[in-house]
Amino acid sequence: MMQGEMSSGATGYATRLFGMILGFAGALLDFYSGYLLLTHSGMEEPGMGVITGNSASGSVWGVGIVALGAVLAVTALATLWSKGTEMRDMGALMLVYGAAMLLIGASMYAGITSMAQGSLFPASGMFLVGALMIANGAMMWRSMM
Repeated sequence: MMQGEMSSGATGYATRLFGMILGFAGALLDFYSGYLLLTHSGMEEPGMGVITGNSASGSVWGVGIVALGAVLAVTALATLWSKGTEMRDMGALMLVYGAAMLLIGASMYAGITSMAQGSLFPASGMFLVGALMIANGAMMWRSMM
């Protein structure tokens, strides 16, 4: 067996399949979070009758997160068919996407984004999926070392 090949074809397939599932889970979470941001970015302050100053910021965050979701969905499909040196590239992408998900989750949790009140689920989901993406991406990336 050549250096860098995975010890088992089944292990490589399982890693790619798990990467695809994580990619789709991340994409769905991004679409949901983006939807929340886009629909709540122009909300009125309770009792004030004025639109908050976060409406433009919320729209930018919403569009960015939806775009990330679209990229994740496309990458998730490509992950399933990756082989050989492509596994290393897909692993590197998973590491980057996982880090992005962690940063977005931290921003949501810290209140930097203008998420709707009571939306702890998207932030927690971003942390979980981001961490799993980093772990899976590291496995894929190391498979070709």
